[in-house]
Amino acid sequence: MTSAIPMTSAVGTRIRHARVRYGMSQAELARRIGLSKTAMNDLEQGKTRDPHLSYIVAIADELRLSLDALLGRTDEHPEQSAPSAKPAPQPTAHQRARKAAPVA
Repeated sequence: MTSAIPMTSAVGTRIRHARVRYGMSQAELARRIGLSKTAMNDLEQGKTRDPHLSYIVAIADELRLSLDALLGRTDEHPEQSAPSAKPAPQPTAHQRARKAAPVA
């Protein structure tokens, strides 16, 4: 049985570099994937030991990166694959599932 590989600061650095190159704030990326700004900062700083895979996938999708590039498993760097123009925000499954509370 293999043990989980903890998140390293290198992955957080790749997230930050791709996000900045993409022209997106930390708060905007956090909002798009349904994460708090504090949690996004912790990811980028390498303080999160074992983040949920769904967040890593969502980050890769928002920044238009492959998971391998984001995790450093290929020679492709986030700086090379980030697009030059930002796409329109897409709601996450969590955001689409939210319903407004009834007004009393």
